[in-house]
Amino acid sequence: MFTLLLRIAIGTAVCLALSACSKGSSNRAGADALCPGCNVILISMDTVRADHLSAYGYARKTSPNVDRLARQSAIFEEAISQSSWTLPAHGAMMTGLYPGRLGVAHYPAQRRLPDGPTTLAQSFKNAGYATGGFTGGGFVSGHFGFDRGFDVYASDGRRFEHNSQAAMTWLQQNRDRRFFMFFHGYDAHRPYYSSPSDKVLMDIPEQSPAVRRGYCLRGRRNKPEPAQLDELLRYYDAAIHHGDREVGKLLRKIKELNLQDKTVILITSDHGEEFFEHGNCDHVRFLYKEVVHVPLILHVPGLTPVGRRVREVVPASISVARTLLDVTGTSHNMPGASLVPILKGEYGLFNAVYSEANSPIGALGSRGETIAMTTGAHKLISYVSEGNDEAYDRARDPAEQHVLPESDDAYLNRKTLRAWHDSLVTLPKSSSRFFTPPDDATTKGTGADQSAGQPGADDADPEDLPAEIEDQLRALGYLDD
Repeated sequence: MFTLLLRIAIGTAVCLALSACSKGSSNRAGADALCPGCNVILISMDTVRADHLSAYGYARKTSPNVDRLARQSAIFEEAISQSSWTLPAHGAMMTGLYPGRLGVAHYPAQRRLPDGPTTLAQSFKNAGYATGGFTGGGFVSGHFGFDRGFDVYASDGRRFEHNSQAAMTWLQQNRDRRFFMFFHGYDAHRPYYSSPSDKVLMDIPEQSPAVRRGYCLRGRRNKPEPAQLDELLRYYDAAIHHGDREVGKLLRKIKELNLQDKTVILITSDHGEEFFEHGNCDHVRFLYKEVVHVPLILHVPGLTPVGRRVREVVPASISVARTLLDVTGTSHNMPGASLVPILKGEYGLFNAVYSEANSPIGALGSRGETIAMTTGAHKLISYVSEGNDEAYDRARDPAEQHVLPESDDAYLNRKTLRAWHDSLVTLPKSSSRFFTPPDDATTKGTGADQSAGQPGADDADPEDLPAEIEDQLRALGYLDD
């Protein structure tokens, strides 16, 4: 009997790796539509861990605007990202495919998104939607292939505030059309930036520096003293609050334009942040809860007037595209997982959720290629490069602090996790080393959107990066590692 159950589990893992077996999903136009033909706004608050949002029970009031929307939304309490850094997680959001299938799991970045998979923006554009992207650039820039399918894909700076005016102007211009907007900001990414008003709310002196940097550089990984760590967390929280303010402006603009009754809004993040819970800082290299547990808040007009909390473990990244297409009844052939059945009252869709990371061994403590499997009961992390595994009891040890002994049943999931990993056949690279922007994309603004057509866009090694992208990534602390 056990052998049969194990075979079923392994088969499910392989199916999920191909992102083609989400129970209850459909690509038939209108089959699962909860808001047929509605507008869609996808908001990605980069580097925001779920447990630092007030909507998820955090004591500090970091996110009043997100909280307000959450009270009329489905809140997925156990949403798990498919990766630990920006490019692969957003790649999974936009294509429904795991980073390993896209070939973008490795850090530093070695390639752009492959040309083959249809993107979320392309699916909406094919259905007649206007498509606009307003992002912080860097690892979600057009250089890495994220502009595919967008009529406009712009970046005038890393934070939400740098792009919010352009986003709201675009909304105004497209208010009478069906539209899909992607709105992204690195506000909570180090170095943590906040204004005096944000700092005051987090009990940081108003005249203190605008950014907090330098706590996580190579060779300086000692855990800060409690008072220093508390100050660091307050800077991070202030940065989240800063981003929340700009998200609030966009939400108010939607109401000002009388679009609230026909606009689906999804707020999420690509990954969280480490504050030495496991002796590490930053993100990228590990798959502990503090890195992969992210917010996922889905507002569908009229569906949840008093909110709803979903406690089932769900994939946060590969579910974005298919869920938004299914909610609106948009015809598509996208892979990935749909959360629409859950919104309709169906549960038990996901036996396990998978995540992956890969970075050079030793860099800021990295243990090389790492994969993880999260179930309702357990978390299993496998360090592929080392051949070691560690498991946690999620009910008794939600912070993942106590490794279970080898005799625990959690390790029976090894074969399923490895089968999922082994089935991740990487798709071919882009057809050309020299990236030419598609005919359906207009890029403008600074930095991210000036990179199209530059050499090295396919392999995307740091030394090949256009100067604008390199400057953006250095400002985010990436190239200093």
